Amino acid sequence: MSAFGKIVLREWRSLRREARLTILAIAGPLAFTLIVGAVYSHKKVTGVPATIVDQDSSALSREITRAVLAAEPFVLGQYADSPEEFPRLAAEGRSHICFVFPRHFERDVKAGKGAAVAVLVDGANLITANVAVTAASTVLASYAVGVDMRTMERRGLGPASRVARLAAPVAQETRSWFNPAFNSNYVNFLVLGLIVIPVQLAPLLATCRAGAREFGPGSAELAGLSGNPGVVAGAKAAAYVVILWPVCWLTLHLPQWWLGLPMKGSEGLLAGLTLWFVANLATLGFAISSLAQDALFGSEICALLTLPNFLMSGFTWPAFAMPRGLEIAAWLLPMNPFALALRKVTLMGAGAGDLGREIALLAGWSLLAAALAVWGARRLLGARQTGEEGA
Repeated sequence: MSAFGKIVLREWRSLRREARLTILAIAGPLAFTLIVGAVYSHKKVTGVPATIVDQDSSALSREITRAVLAAEPFVLGQYADSPEEFPRLAAEGRSHICFVFPRHFERDVKAGKGAAVAVLVDGANLITANVAVTAASTVLASYAVGVDMRTMERRGLGPASRVARLAAPVAQETRSWFNPAFNSNYVNFLVLGLIVIPVQLAPLLATCRAGAREFGPGSAELAGLSGNPGVVAGAKAAAYVVILWPVCWLTLHLPQWWLGLPMKGSEGLLAGLTLWFVANLATLGFAISSLAQDALFGSEICALLTLPNFLMSGFTWPAFAMPRGLEIAAWLLPMNPFALALRKVTLMGAGAGDLGREIALLAGWSLLAAALAVWGARRLLGARQTGEEGA
């Protein structure tokens, strides 16, 4: 058996001795995916409790109230006597939106006077607020157009068809690509970005001891197998890639099987990108472990490397809307080329030709990780030689 294969087998034997870390690295991404899937399994934000302040108690206010509560996101929280109660109800978590019908609402509408329904929104959670405001605007806009049409008809501005065109002079026709539900489907929007985090962390966590442990008594055995830093670094990384690639591939597919996330691109391309990404991170993890020479310090560096990725991944806030320096930094983080390529392949059906920037960045990380890993392996083997000379 070649030195490369012997080092791989030796690394697997080390994993048996570190069973807890191995189980965490393998089971962690799968468990995280199941939790994320459960959180977003409804796919839409529903059950938003609405407060109704009906100071008019008219047939029109009751009709609009029924229409509001029939809209998909809303459920009745409670009726209140005054809008001043809403901040307290929102702070208690009992209401996130409040509809206020003022006194003489129906009378003013029939008289053609200005009449408005006040909508108070709890903006502490932006996602909930956006869903609530969009649904409220849709319901109330339909009544606003109806009121305008009746007013125009009374003023003798023509038949109903012409009045309808005057009341709603611009027709909006919206088509949403890559996210069919658009306003409410947060599964496509967030789940992929969240799941890439454990897919990145698993190789880094698994390899955080791969180099540091060799600075002890075991370094003699490793040096006896190969004195080539490239062989040592490659075999060390390969030992983890063989195990973690199928785990990470399964992690990325669980949301598709469970939540029905689309897969519009090539399965082969996704598998290849996943293999490439896992190999990059396993190589980088070994490099960090070797250069840090301490497993705990190495794991802390890996955790620090992972923390900013989701915030700067473009899944929650687009990179082009960040300050220029952060936009550049976002592209240079190790997770982001893969995360963006994943979204393009699964949601947009992109092919390899559409991923030029992502592939170039993955290649750059391959070169950087390989260089650091060889440097770390050389330091590891050099430490062994220094120890022998000192003896």
